[in-house]
Amino acid sequence: MTQTDNIIKADPGKCFKRKIDGVVFSDEIYLGTTYYLDGIRLQEPIQETPDDFEEIDIEIQTEEIN
Repeated sequence: MTQTDNIIKADPGKCFKRKIDGVVFSDEIYLGTTYYLDGIRLQEPIQETPDDFEEIDIEIQTEEIN
């Protein structure tokens, strides 16, 4: 993972998953303030940090066509 200012970028073949609720994101995240988790408004907004996310392997699902 690399970080430039408020942007984190995952290593090749990886994407991000937010630890607190398991939401999967792309390979690049602009860190900011989170007001909602699972569609529920938080009483206190959370300021995101790189530690709030983990890198996971990108899974590509394909469907075989006959």
